[in-house]
Amino acid sequence: MLLESRVNDRVTLLVDCENVGGVEKNALTSNAHPDKIIDGAIAIIRAAAERFGEGLSLEGQPAPVVLEVEFGVKIDANAVVSVARRPEEGHFRVKLRWDG
Repeated sequence: MLLESRVNDRVTLLVDCENVGGVEKNALTSNAHPDKIIDGAIAIIRAAAERFGEGLSLEGQPAPVVLEVEFGVKIDANAVVSVARRPEEGHFRVKLRWDG
């Protein structure tokens, strides 16, 4: 199933999503909309970066010299954006890196 998302007036993003049987647990309560896919992905990436960044500044302990985190962002047929089980399963593959 292709999910169409308008990124802006000139760009449309098509996301190839699996449409599995049954009822998606968030489908009835989700405010997800295909045009909000990029916003949802950015929100997940930003929140993850902030949390990992907070973890780098532990009191009394030096931060690691280099930290790299990789994860996948997945979109389902209901336009619900989530973190994939494995980076390679995501529609977007995200790599965050801190050099200190």
